[in-house]
Amino acid sequence: MKIAFLGGGKIGRAMIEHVVKNKNGEIVFIYDPFLNEAEIFGIKVVNEITESIFNGLDLVVECAQASVLSDHLAKILPCCSIMPFSMTAFRDDGLREQAKELCERYGTNVFLPHGAILGLDGIFDGRDVLKEVSVETIKNPKSLGRDDKEVTVLFEGTTRKATELFPRNVNVHAAVALAGIGFDRTRSKITADPSVDTNTHIIHLAGDGIDFEIRVSSFSEGGVSGKYVPLSACGSLDRVLGGSGYQFV
Repeated sequence: MKIAFLGGGKIGRAMIEHVVKNKNGEIVFIYDPFLNEAEIFGIKVVNEITESIFNGLDLVVECAQASVLSDHLAKILPCCSIMPFSMTAFRDDGLREQAKELCERYGTNVFLPHGAILGLDGIFDGRDVLKEVSVETIKNPKSLGRDDKEVTVLFEGTTRKATELFPRNVNVHAAVALAGIGFDRTRSKITADPSVDTNTHIIHLAGDGIDFEIRVSSFSEGGVSGKYVPLSACGSLDRVLGGSGYQFV
């Protein structure tokens, strides 16, 4: 498969290196206007998106930011499928509907990776009986671009509003909303805790005959994502590219 990456940061580089090492795809280019490098692992880096740049590709992997996904989705899906990591972009109902319409028209796909959480497939499978869904994220203030000296609740409210206010930090919330009962019915809480060096997500789901709690915590390496996300991202990419042997789907 011919692949392009939008974003060459921590998560992007992990996946790029993974593909190069395993030789399970051909990376055509990496788009990142903030990189000074001309190449990453021998793959050319471009700093602008042209009208025809996605022609001939099989897959685009977006791991940049929500605005990049919003700006280029309509150019990508007529040419190839996409695996986006900036889930918060889909708080825009119009963008989400446009994606569905383009996929149906052109026979392409939007592959939604589970990212920093576990059990997204289970949430999706149970969505018809879910009545209440909440997500709490607890991070060190530095991961949120803050310098709070004590535990501070930064936000409590709808996931739609959370994704608007913290688009780089609540992709987990967006993924849960997309898989479950939507951005307006899913409740979000974001807490800054200077005593922790992990990114923790606590997801609670309740409905007819079910009550789940999922807690995921991984060490923060200074950015908005924890240690687990690059591992998760590479696993999702392998499944999209078509791995061999047994797989959990």
